Amino acid sequence: MKNIRYSLLAFCFLVLSGCDRNEMNVPKLKPSDEKSASTNTAEKDREQKNAFLKVTREELDRLQQELDTLKAKAASASETAKAKIESEIQEFQKQQQNLEAKWNTFKEEGSNAWRAVEKSFRESIETLRNAIRKVSTN
Repeated sequence: MKNIRYSLLAFCFLVLSGCDRNEMNVPKLKPSDEKSASTNTAEKDREQKNAFLKVTREELDRLQQELDTLKAKAASASETAKAKIESEIQEFQKQQQNLEAKWNTFKEEGSNAWRAVEKSFRESIETLRNAIRKVSTN
């Protein structure tokens, strides 16, 4: 029994000593494959950025429509309500202009720079939309 254990142990050492631990069983990429992989990644990033820009542009356009609707509502409101709504509209327009400026910055930035602020930009749009709707329903 001891001989079998020692034989098995010796066999394992021989097998392990023949293995090159620096080279794992990872397929080797040719230099052209590495370039195409990075090109595919860059292309995918560009597509995601363009999709983000398209969706957020549509959101900003909808916000503008909601502001226009609110302006029309303010025009037909009483003098007291009209003054209050117009002051809020001015604040909304400032926020919208800030969002427009950020959107234009994203458009010009490299493909990875927009990722850092994507979530906060979407949240800003949603916050402004909710504020406009709240004033619009009151």
